[in-house]
Amino acid sequence: MAMRALQILLPLALPVLAAAQSQLVLPASHAAREGTGTTNLPFGRGTPTRVQSLYDRLLFQAPVTITALAFRVDGGATATSKLVDCEIHMSTRPGSLLTFSVDFAQNRGADETIVLPRQVLTLPADTAAAMPNAFLPAIPLATPFAYDPQNGALVVEVIVHGQPPGTYPLDVTYVCNSPEIAIGPAGCPQPSTLPLRVQSSTTSVIWGRPWIASILDAEPGAFVAFTLGTQESGPWNGFVLPQELSAIGAPGCWMSIDIGTSLFAIAAADGSAQFPFLIPNNPAFVGAWLLYQAAAVNLPANTLGIVTSQAQKVQVCGWEPVGRVWSSGTTATIGTRELGVAPVIELTVQ
Repeated sequence: MAMRALQILLPLALPVLAAAQSQLVLPASHAAREGTGTTNLPFGRGTPTRVQSLYDRLLFQAPVTITALAFRVDGGATATSKLVDCEIHMSTRPGSLLTFSVDFAQNRGADETIVLPRQVLTLPADTAAAMPNAFLPAIPLATPFAYDPQNGALVVEVIVHGQPPGTYPLDVTYVCNSPEIAIGPAGCPQPSTLPLRVQSSTTSVIWGRPWIASILDAEPGAFVAFTLGTQESGPWNGFVLPQELSAIGAPGCWMSIDIGTSLFAIAAADGSAQFPFLIPNNPAFVGAWLLYQAAAVNLPANTLGIVTSQAQKVQVCGWEPVGRVWSSGTTATIGTRELGVAPVIELTVQ
């Protein structure tokens, strides 16, 4: 009777188990967006190579069991089929992604697992040349890997023992752009010059790197203020943002963000002032928005003697919380370390 019950229940259970599998793109920001770099590592060379790719815990919402791995040919490129003699390991690196080492051994966790034993792997041809390309067919792992983001970053180590000449370009993360977005109404008029302006002077706003904001078109020698905020609409401190300032003597001028932090300077002869910052060295800042607005003393402009700029915001776009270490050959103990660079991959997880 028990055997008969098992025969009935097993076919019902299999679809449930299959449905539990899902795909996870790392980093998720590149799921439908082309990376901004390409790499010939590890499959696009004619020589052995070793590549450790690290994906920070921030890219995961919960523990997963990884059952397959897929790469993506670089957008706009094609690849011919290629045979590579390789193996793949996975492990969990304790600690912060920021401290990963040039020493391969230092990055391997105690849970290192050979998820794909050494074999001749057939890389399929890809002739689509899309932007981005679709992920290649997933490589099933011989041994699934249980990963818990609370324990550290995921390390995917590909060791290519041999491969014939021929390119096989993979899509990777790398640089990014941080376009500015205007907030609220335009800046209010000044009697003898253009409206006051504020802008980000840094194309790629990246954690751990400098960010420079600039005030422009102030009166030469004017006292100027640069304000950082966190809110661009709704009630704040008795106001409703954006708040027109007629009531305090500055008609046509607006406060479009809350006042979190204010910095002050004297405008140069060209009416400009620069405000340098350092974005905290923390991958958690990827995706954070910086909101800012400028004000300047201009006594003839209105009763208050203050003018404001249109507010702006810019997003921290990188580095992506990934990294890699690579070497030519498989015997080197240390390699080249690159923060923010790793192949865009798709994991099949349970």
